[in-house]
Order: sequence, then C-alpha cells, then structure tokens
Amino acid sequence: MSYGDQKNDSEDMAYGQTAWGCASTRARLDSESMMLLRANLNEPLTRADSWPTLREMLRGKGFDMKPRAGRLRLVDLQSRVEICTFGLLGHPRAELEKRFGSPLQMH
Repeated sequence: MSYGDQKNDSEDMAYGQTAWGCASTRARLDSESMMLLRANLNEPLTRADSWPTLREMLRGKGFDMKPRAGRLRLVDLQSRVEICTFGLLGHPRAELEKRFGSPLQMH
C-alpha cells in the first residue's frame, strides 16, 4: 500500500457509519440490538477497575461515555450518537461510582 492510499484512524472514524448511528432516532433500541450491545460490552463493564480503564476498554470497542442530566450515557465514537444509559446496559452510574470512587470527570 502506498503512502497516498493510507487512511488515518481519524479519517476512518469521521466518515464511517456504525449500526448505532440510528439510535438517536429511536426512543429505545430493540431487544435484539440491546442484547448484542450488552454482550459486546460485558467484558469492559465487568472487568474495568477504574474510570480511565473503563473508558479505554470502551474506546477499544468503538464507544465512549458521557455524563448528562445525572446519567451516564453510552456514545458511539464514530457518529457521536448517544445510544442509551449505562443503567439500560445493567450497570447504572451509581453502581459504577461505588466501584470506581468519586463521580466521573470527563475532559
């Protein structure tokens, strides 16, 4: 592959689409989509031992987190769509704060 053919990660992220990009147009994900999302994120949500570790593991799977209105929301990295709350994933913000300490500080 020549230098001109290479794309950097930010270009891929900026123009890529994901299955989660349409989540903002729905009140809630359908049960099958939610089941797949929970299965995909089970490892980071159960194994992380700190906020930075959780964020790093989520980013490795194409997601991020965003606190809003007292809730922690899962965000698709490519589309920046807020998919659902962590409570819907079975890991409410209060539970994560109990495990990791003080509330999440996002920069």
